[in-house]
Amino acid sequence: MLDIAQTVQLMDIYTNFNVLEEITSLQWREASDLLKDFKSESDFTQLGGHKRQRRLPGLEAVLRHSKLMILGKPGSGKTTFLQYLAIECNKGELQRNRIISFIRIKEFAEDAKSYNEFNLLNYISQEFLSCGVEQESTKILLAEGKLLILLDGLDEVPAEMADKVTIEIRRFTQTFYKNQFVISCRIAAQKYRFQGFNEVEVADFNQEQVEVFAKNWFVAVALKSSEDGEAIGNLFINQLHLPENQHIRELAITPLLLHLICLVFQVKDEFPLNPGKLYEQALNILLIRWDEVRGIKRDRIPPNLTFINKKKLLFQLATITFEQEYYFFEQEKILQVMGDYLEPLQIDNEAVIKAIEVENGLLVERAQGIYSFSHLTFQEYFTARKIVESYPNYALNNLVSHITEKRWHQIFLLTVSMLPNANEILQLMKQKIDLLVAVDERLQYFLTWLHQKSSSVSICYKAAGVRAFYLVCVERSSCHRYNAFVYTSGYDLECALVGNIAFDPELVLDEFLFSTIACINELDFAFEHTLNDALDHAHALVITFDKAVDLVVDPKLKQVLQKLKKQLPKIDSNPEKFRDWWQAKGKAWDEQLRGMLIKYRNIGYNWQFNEQQKELLQQYYDVNKLLVDCLNSATCVTSIVQQEIEETLLLAIADIEKVRNSFTNV
Repeated sequence: MLDIAQTVQLMDIYTNFNVLEEITSLQWREASDLLKDFKSESDFTQLGGHKRQRRLPGLEAVLRHSKLMILGKPGSGKTTFLQYLAIECNKGELQRNRIISFIRIKEFAEDAKSYNEFNLLNYISQEFLSCGVEQESTKILLAEGKLLILLDGLDEVPAEMADKVTIEIRRFTQTFYKNQFVISCRIAAQKYRFQGFNEVEVADFNQEQVEVFAKNWFVAVALKSSEDGEAIGNLFINQLHLPENQHIRELAITPLLLHLICLVFQVKDEFPLNPGKLYEQALNILLIRWDEVRGIKRDRIPPNLTFINKKKLLFQLATITFEQEYYFFEQEKILQVMGDYLEPLQIDNEAVIKAIEVENGLLVERAQGIYSFSHLTFQEYFTARKIVESYPNYALNNLVSHITEKRWHQIFLLTVSMLPNANEILQLMKQKIDLLVAVDERLQYFLTWLHQKSSSVSICYKAAGVRAFYLVCVERSSCHRYNAFVYTSGYDLECALVGNIAFDPELVLDEFLFSTIACINELDFAFEHTLNDALDHAHALVITFDKAVDLVVDPKLKQVLQKLKKQLPKIDSNPEKFRDWWQAKGKAWDEQLRGMLIKYRNIGYNWQFNEQQKELLQQYYDVNKLLVDCLNSATCVTSIVQQEIEETLLLAIADIEKVRNSFTNV
């Protein structure tokens, strides 16, 4: 295994995989058809027929077809699968009436060239002879169809021997047709159709297979005890499924790259803060190392297209297609991009496309003549690399203009993490973010309140983190669930800034008070629909309000809230009575509560944002979260720039100017 010093038993690491009975690249579909399936980044790996086709277990395909061609991308597990078949056959668990013959086609071609004899019969006979089986007996076994013959790596044969090897395989499989044959080949390298063979395509790992592989890996490869290995495997799986690791998770569907991800994880029991280094390793494995460690030399790409030139070509293609929002592009588009780059080198463009697809698996034919990058992660990484390598000539304002587009957020994170100095881009991002809400007086007034409220709370956390906390509290209390403006999974921005601060007594109190207001809004909405839903919200209202009252320290506020609490009728004894009371007096009760909260806690305002303001505030929250993530991932940013950005987060323009003036005076 790549970068593993010890031998690993195949059965300790093997994970069952699936195949597709229809070859993806042979389907007649248009780019628009593929885009219909592409609703989010997590859908990208399921395109090109993988979503529509039924998956068939690989072993079932072998049992179903006596002659099988297994096609797959680099590192998809073809060789491992054939080795697994050989072991199972030897154990008598598979095709127990047959004898196994496992042949690496590359080694057969090399030996055949040395002896000038491209003859599979003699090659197998020599193998059997070394095991004490006479040549005549071997011929009888073959004639009677007693062998399971596994031919691995048809794509690994050098070009000058490819025709001879193919002719010999065709002749041999037709002569000894009674035997069972399985041939493996990279999907893009398949030129030849062998008569009588069914073709299947290796499917990417699904979530269950990723988890099985990882658990096996941390026991068998990391040399851990079964208990420790399983514990680390579970930790790996839990972290892999975190939202921020979506792009690493996308790579994990390829077994070879999943192996790399496990290797990286085992060093510190966590994923790297800078994923760009992981992507670079994955790129180098696919471009060079995977063939290099197995002694395979491919000759499809002209020698004047160096490794560096090949990477730059990929960077160029990724950047142009990503900027134009092309995730799937026709071959003509690739030729157009490559033409400008390869013309000085006088290289056949179509040969380069096919070579990159065959040799590296970085481009994939998703349908007839329609390509994409094998992983969206690679397209994004290549785009970021192009920006970084063009710096400082690249106008960073071009990148910052995309700050509100979520599909660009990973480009920002990767670019900032790779730039030698991130000061300029971070400052440009901050300016762009502040301008988003600069002209909306209502939102500026809200940000002014946010600053005032946060400043009144005496805690030791960063002020921006407290502002982020109250921003989400307002969101959760301002709208019912069908009309919220900050669709967050939690206090993401606050956590990115300072971690969990909700255990501070003052903040916990305000959180319960905001939750009470949220329950009131939900209750108003629910009573317009079904009584049962409304009663659920009524119970939630009572619970959160009780907890809030218990936490109040101010005696005057506590007295007022206890008085309001007593006004609420009992819910369980008479639900209809509670409904009638709420519809008659709920609004007045709500207004009294808000009045007291405004007076004593400076919260409870009804901001009444319109739809445009809600959408704008949503964007504002998202891009501030992006900015903080970029700050945390930047490898080089001066302390003064970081401090100024953090201290002016989520502030109105007037307050930002005051903070900046204080920096100038210092």
